[in-house]
Amino acid sequence: MADETQKTQQIKVRYNETSALYSSQFIINSSDEDITINFSSGPLVDPASGDTMLPIHTRIALTKDGARRLAGVLNRVLSEAEDKKKMAEATQVQMPKMQQ
Repeated sequence: MADETQKTQQIKVRYNETSALYSSQFIINSSDEDITINFSSGPLVDPASGDTMLPIHTRIALTKDGARRLAGVLNRVLSEAEDKKKMAEATQVQMPKMQQ
């Protein structure tokens, strides 16, 4: 078996934009090659027509493999957050209620 050395490359992240846009709604479109996620902060009423519309502020396109990795990371992060919340709730001491 050949002796293989694995190089670890450090990558620095540089944010061109540091503000975050809140999104409570999203629409997902898919094709054979990719998945596109359209994000919106929520429905609005168009004052001119009175119609309800969903303004899209951000679109992200991913390969199917990229979408699978994103789904895996999101599931892991959500699971860890739920575990932390359960641990915090389990360690809270309930104070007895005072009778008046």
